[in-house]
Amino acid sequence: MKAAPSKSLFKRALFSFYAVLLAAWLGMLASEVHDVKVVQARNGQAWNQVWAEHVRLQARLWAQEPQKFQEVLAELERLRAQEWRQMGYEPPIILLQVWRGGELLHRFASPEIARRPPPDEQRHAPDAAWLYVELSEPSQALLVRRWQEVPGDWHFGLNGLAYYTRPLFYSVPLLMLLAWLLLRRGFRPLRRIGPQIANRSPQDLRALPPSAYVELAPVVEGVNSLLAQLRERQQREREFLLDAAHELKTPMAVIRLNAEALAGSRDPQEADAARQRLDEGVQRATHTVHQLLSLSRSSADIELERRELDLVALTRDRIVLASQLALKRRIDIELKAPEALPLCLHRESMASLIDNLLDNAIKYSPAQSQIMVSLSQDDRAVSLSVCDQGPGIPEPLREKVFERFYRLPDQDQAGSGLGLAIVERAAARHGARVMLAAGAQGQGLCATLRMPRAATDLERT
Repeated sequence: MKAAPSKSLFKRALFSFYAVLLAAWLGMLASEVHDVKVVQARNGQAWNQVWAEHVRLQARLWAQEPQKFQEVLAELERLRAQEWRQMGYEPPIILLQVWRGGELLHRFASPEIARRPPPDEQRHAPDAAWLYVELSEPSQALLVRRWQEVPGDWHFGLNGLAYYTRPLFYSVPLLMLLAWLLLRRGFRPLRRIGPQIANRSPQDLRALPPSAYVELAPVVEGVNSLLAQLRERQQREREFLLDAAHELKTPMAVIRLNAEALAGSRDPQEADAARQRLDEGVQRATHTVHQLLSLSRSSADIELERRELDLVALTRDRIVLASQLALKRRIDIELKAPEALPLCLHRESMASLIDNLLDNAIKYSPAQSQIMVSLSQDDRAVSLSVCDQGPGIPEPLREKVFERFYRLPDQDQAGSGLGLAIVERAAARHGARVMLAAGAQGQGLCATLRMPRAATDLERT
């Protein structure tokens, strides 16, 4: 059973949106905290000075009533703490002293001062941990000393955290719902493609309608390209079956007629003649089947597995196999080639290509003639030529002979008309092309295969 897909592009896009939203909020929070810290660091001393001024003012008013003065300072401290908490911060720790005539009139320390080392009350100057301000009122012999912790170590209070987190908690559910709706709507064209393909029958290879969306266009184009290849392959298979049936019909009819003649013949000579014609029909049918199979393999869409081969050695081996047929007609096959020519090739298709070129050359060459096979190379390509001394092919028909089952008019030699079609397809699979030209002194035919070096270099392996 096929496992269901475990990943979702929709969820990926949705969570990516959530991650961006969270990152943006954290970035904003970090920026706000940084700005607040900078403002606090810049204005800490000014705040300390302002609150010291408040204390001095109250001391001038209530210095003669110590009890009332204590109550006023306590209320002042309460208001100071309240103001900081309303802004979302814990109030900074302070130490306050009010002196009159050299006598300590009032001393106040924040309860939180125990959390950190207190200031040196005998050292009347700022240090790394504490800001310090000193104000005097000579007319009443008053002296106000105030220490405040250096900004930078303060923490958000609950109000401050709520100020920054409340918008997130309120907005995230709404934004998540909105993102879900928008992404679902955005993915709708993609979801429509699946049913368009799944609901088709195996025979329906029509192209999908073009997509108006830039993101989906490559997907639709890729599917349409695959469908086009399937249509082409289906058409080739259909044509192959029709051509095979047509080409096998004649030799099979010959076999049947000669088999009937052999079965009903009482004359030994007639029986021998029927037996010979039957054997020729079987050979023709066998040759046609082999050619059809070679053509089918050379037209297949599978990727060829190439490996290092010596084209000279391969050509020499194919000449040895063809020499038996050449000897029957007293045809000499000569090879002109370097000692070795290592290339990146597919052995079966290249062997089929050479066999068909040699077979055609032997078949159409007159007896006691010569076939010249030559291999050469230059900086751009490797060439394989097979030249015979036969009747040749008229120039207007040299392109047409590459069509399947095409045979030249008034041709007496038996054949299926598939040889050069196989050669052309095998050459195409190696990135090569086949050219036909007149032989030496305009006599015969010279078939030349030219393969670019870029398609056959050993680096491809």
